[in-house]
Amino acid sequence: MRFKSSLIRLAALTSAAALMLPTAAHAADAEPQESASTVAPVSDDIVVTAQRREQKLQDVGIAVTALSPVALRNFNVNEASDIVRAVPTIKLNAYASSQVVFNIRGISQNDFGDQQEPPVAVYQDDSYGSSLNLASFPTFDLLRVEVLRGPQGTLFGRNATGGAVQFISAKPQKEFGGYGRVSVGNFGKFIVEGAITGPLADNVQLRVSGIRNRDSGYLDNILPGLPNQGASNHYSVRGILAWQPSSTVDTRLTLRYTRAPNERQAGIYTAASACPNARSQGEFTGPNETCAYWAGFPGVGPGTTATGYRNDAIMPQFGGDPFKTAAGDPGFVDRTLFGASYRIEAKLGAIDLVSITDYQYGKKFLTNDEDATPDPATRFTQGSRLNQGSQELRLAAHLPGNELTVGAYGMLMDGTYFGSFGDPFLPYEPVVNFTQSTRSWALFGQDEWKITDKLKLIAGVRYWHDRRVGSYVGSEAGIFAGARVDIVFNRNEVSASNNGVKIALPGLNVTPADATQNFSGLTARAELDYKVTDDVLTYISYNRGSKSGGFTFSLGTPYPGSEVTALNSIPYRPEKLDSYEAGVKATLAPGTTLNIAAFLYEYHDYQAFAQLGFIQSVVNLRARAKGVEAEFASKPLKGLTVNLSAQLMQSKVFNVPLIDGSLITSALPQAPGFSGSTLVRYEFPLFGGTGSLQGDILHSGSFCFTVLCAPVERERAYQVGNLRIGFTPDGDRWDISAFVNNVTQSAYRVYAFDESLFGGNVAQAYGRPRTFGGTLTYRFGNGG
Repeated sequence: MRFKSSLIRLAALTSAAALMLPTAAHAADAEPQESASTVAPVSDDIVVTAQRREQKLQDVGIAVTALSPVALRNFNVNEASDIVRAVPTIKLNAYASSQVVFNIRGISQNDFGDQQEPPVAVYQDDSYGSSLNLASFPTFDLLRVEVLRGPQGTLFGRNATGGAVQFISAKPQKEFGGYGRVSVGNFGKFIVEGAITGPLADNVQLRVSGIRNRDSGYLDNILPGLPNQGASNHYSVRGILAWQPSSTVDTRLTLRYTRAPNERQAGIYTAASACPNARSQGEFTGPNETCAYWAGFPGVGPGTTATGYRNDAIMPQFGGDPFKTAAGDPGFVDRTLFGASYRIEAKLGAIDLVSITDYQYGKKFLTNDEDATPDPATRFTQGSRLNQGSQELRLAAHLPGNELTVGAYGMLMDGTYFGSFGDPFLPYEPVVNFTQSTRSWALFGQDEWKITDKLKLIAGVRYWHDRRVGSYVGSEAGIFAGARVDIVFNRNEVSASNNGVKIALPGLNVTPADATQNFSGLTARAELDYKVTDDVLTYISYNRGSKSGGFTFSLGTPYPGSEVTALNSIPYRPEKLDSYEAGVKATLAPGTTLNIAAFLYEYHDYQAFAQLGFIQSVVNLRARAKGVEAEFASKPLKGLTVNLSAQLMQSKVFNVPLIDGSLITSALPQAPGFSGSTLVRYEFPLFGGTGSLQGDILHSGSFCFTVLCAPVERERAYQVGNLRIGFTPDGDRWDISAFVNNVTQSAYRVYAFDESLFGGNVAQAYGRPRTFGGTLTYRFGNGG
């Protein structure tokens, strides 16, 4: 109760202060919406808020990709993870709808604990999602999506070494309007979405929108009587109430609610057998190979998992169908998400005040069958309950030759978690329970000096401090002579016991004091912008980014002999990233732009997810990366749009520890040497309206899913192509389209984790197969 009541009091005080500000200027109108026939805006006219104020994309010296509502619709973006189809420089790591981690320039988070904060920050209307569960959600009724690449450690509410993804909702309008949209497709896909907006009074507007998304699942379960996996089953609603109490004050209250009852989006795995090699890393088992590591177990034979399962028809390594599974214990995820945000914008002449009070709640239970076979094998269970609150205050002064922004940010996070990751057939199945609370605050400032009409200097700094308190208890009914192992880590005790008898722990480095960690850091930005002409911006920048330290609370411990390793590996240090970037943003002709960025990353204490023996843990390592990105957008002919993008990248993570104790140099996870995309769209007159044809293809070079880079975690290069046709009758009220995604049914993985030591298998999830369908949209009033 104290957690919520303190937020309510803080919001009330901030609101009262803003409402007492004197009148000086009129409040900004709600942002306009696009009509159905509008293609994604011309690149040099796109407005972004990458520096916490509205600017043209081509005037911002940051690598940003912005997606308009039409672009989101044309790419069939219905969930946060769908934006990878539209932004080739971003990837994701996902084994469930609640475990989506974005990856920008190879910067990701492979630890699957719900208490971990991802290095690519995800925002919904300035509401930061601090956990994996809060960072994935349905997307609908959006005004824009912005993907910011590189460290965002100055102006953004939470430090992010990898970048930030902002989902910006459509705002309430002063005129009545709205839309309804229905989409249907194969696998029983049915999506209904809509919004309605309008005035409640002269100075009050409301917008309510929602989505319902369900299907029968794209991963065919071949076992009789068991449902398909990968099935969507969720709904989400959002309400935004805007109020302008005076000509200088604009306020918005946003409420969000998402429910996914037993959604079959967990354990979307395809069966694969694997055997540890000489380095204890998994290799796909050959058709005539019997794994020596598992040879003593019943039923183990050529090409089988540790449980003795083999089915060539569904195991891709033997030419089987990657879109079939034999999971005898089908997985599901049950989620509830709630968010409330109160935003106040007030104008005092040349000074703007912004206050954002935010509360978020997330509850999740997930269970799945890790090896996707009928036999009882590796089982994974995870649950969490998180309360998060934050308050941000920003002052922006628009001075002659200066744009000065200063602010403060505070956040509270309290979470309880539980889970299990074991092998019942051994049997080995630990159960862990842990908590983590975080108290965070930061002070920041940034100034832009206009030295001349062509030259601008930007400098910013941010000081942040986190206090984390953790508590962890793990118990396991062991397999070694009936031993029962328990380990404890909290502010009062760090210990291990066997059948209730304390175990001596020589080499233990952690104490109860380590359960309370204080982290702090200084991040900075320095940038020089030079306008060669009105249409060409060049920039060079330095950014220091950092990510707080924390705790690795593994779901795979304890077991006899691992107690010291498990306890010592719980705390890890903050990571720091020095980023050097140079770029050019050129408008070559009306509607034609070319943006190029080159970057160099130097990591200190990079937080790498690694194996310490049988323990999964986050360890601090040294890393380096460099790359070049290019984006080209053009409308060379009336109705024709061409978008091209490419990225070259090279990365290294040094001294990665393997299970056998050796050290290797690896690449950052999911960081291909080359990736790129092409989109061509053509609009033309048709039956008194506008017809459209669109095709896009994405190419990804080869990469590894983790820094351990086991052979089974290496992904080959692949391409994914999509097609779309559409028709909008005259008047822009109706819009109809048909689409085919993954036209060639490319088989590529979005997740892979080596479990050869645990169950003789690989936990691997493939991207969706070929999907097709159609969408019908109707707009009423002002179109919403």
